[in-house]
Amino acid sequence: MKIVILICRVLLGLMFVVFGLNGLHPFIPMKGAPAMPPDAMTWSGIMMTTGWMKVLSGVQILGGALVLSGFFLPLGIVLLCAETFNILCFHLFLTGGQMIAPGIVTGVLELAVIFGYRDMFRGMFQARASLSI
Repeated sequence: MKIVILICRVLLGLMFVVFGLNGLHPFIPMKGAPAMPPDAMTWSGIMMTTGWMKVLSGVQILGGALVLSGFFLPLGIVLLCAETFNILCFHLFLTGGQMIAPGIVTGVLELAVIFGYRDMFRGMFQARASLSI
């Protein structure tokens, strides 16, 4: 089971590092990709022109690197879960589910990593938090 979790962690980290780098400096050709609906194109255009996509790409690189390295792994997972949530919402609400498979794959990989490192996340699932001071 440890090998499966490690493979999931490496795949998840690599996916986000590679696609985050592609967001900053596109190197993956998009030829043959289906055309997005108008609302999705508008949203994507806004994110590109305002620089918001560069912020998202930077968070993807940071989160992916943290997950890959294992240093501050819970922080990396939290960052990537927020990114995955946004990816899934984009594809569900703006493209009607078109090209949602990568988002589902990252979600499954994240759940596997969270399960494997569940002791590190135990505090996030407490109903009542206590002050540490």
